[in-house]
Amino acid sequence: MSVMLDLIGSVLIAGFVILMGLRLNETISGSADASMAGLNVQQSMAAIVQDLESDFRKIGYTLPDPRLSIALADTGHIKFYSDLYRTGTIDSVEWFTGPVLTTLPNPNIRVLFRKFNGDDALGAAGLGVTQFYLRYFNAKGDTIYPLDALHYSQIWTIEISLRVESPYKIQDAVNPDNSQFAAAYWRQTRLSSRNIKRHGG
Repeated sequence: MSVMLDLIGSVLIAGFVILMGLRLNETISGSADASMAGLNVQQSMAAIVQDLESDFRKIGYTLPDPRLSIALADTGHIKFYSDLYRTGTIDSVEWFTGPVLTTLPNPNIRVLFRKFNGDDALGAAGLGVTQFYLRYFNAKGDTIYPLDALHYSQIWTIEISLRVESPYKIQDAVNPDNSQFAAAYWRQTRLSSRNIKRHGG
């Protein structure tokens, strides 16, 4: 009888050990997935920010009248002129977001588009943009309002807010039921181009 009890006890202990091992493996796997999702989000953010900063710092480059640098300015859409690649010709550049992508589990993801001259708009490097928000300020640091063609020439600096999220939820290693999207947020406060500052406000 005691042998049978020992055997049953051993089986129960072995079962608990196996369950603990499976749980540990699941936690490690979840942590690895979370780390990978976080890394992907950071890489997407870095690629987009690099392109944004490169373009925005060249607004108005070689334009005879810097006040005409910006052709459209909205909270989620901007169009400006610049000799972007120093070819001696003036280019037009647009940045804007498209509609949400309904094919992904994350219901907030959009594609951030960049349009160069008359070419088709291309999705910016990296996927997962959920927020692209622009604010515009005059030489005194006041927010420009209303945003219309009459006030574009007053734009002195631009604030860019960008949020990138993973397309799929990641598991919380501590609480598996608390899964969420990996996210990264970036804000460039008062980014300015030396070219548009030449008009003196």
